[in-house]
Amino acid sequence: MDTVRTFIAVPVAGPAAHSVADLVDEMRKVGASVKWVETRNLHLTLKFLGDVPLSRIPALAGAVRKAVEGDTKFEMTLQGAGAFPDVARARTLWVGVDRGAQRLAGLAEAVDRATVDAGFAPADKAFRPHLTIGRARERSAGVGISRIISENADIYLGPVDVEAVHIYSSKLTPSGPIYTSLAEIPLE
Repeated sequence: MDTVRTFIAVPVAGPAAHSVADLVDEMRKVGASVKWVETRNLHLTLKFLGDVPLSRIPALAGAVRKAVEGDTKFEMTLQGAGAFPDVARARTLWVGVDRGAQRLAGLAEAVDRATVDAGFAPADKAFRPHLTIGRARERSAGVGISRIISENADIYLGPVDVEAVHIYSSKLTPSGPIYTSLAEIPLE
């Protein structure tokens, strides 16, 4: 049975994505051992599903369509840099969401509920609206990255129009992941 590594997300593009790329470029200069997310791959994950049989993708698209039914387009703003688990032990580097965070949380909840109703596993962790920009290859990204994150804790990176939810496949390669949109479900 053919499967595809799958996640449901909102793409991030336009001027805000370029502002994020500028911040990433500043962090790259530190030389930390971090796997950076390429600008073309920027997205906010609403739900990660893992390996899904290809035959189940239409049912998944139907569930996401049901989840977003009646939901209208909106604008979110990217603001602030941070890290999980915290700045001192930065492993996952992210940019925050200010305006629109509650709408994203509502979308993630509706997507999780609808996909569970369609027979998919529930989300394995609570949704926290953030845009991952890099992952440390070691225990921590280091003090240089922590300093830049702290200096940019309130940085405003711009607005992003949320017009659709995508179901993506993720193919892992040695040069980085390749994301392909399997379905685009537009908001009203």
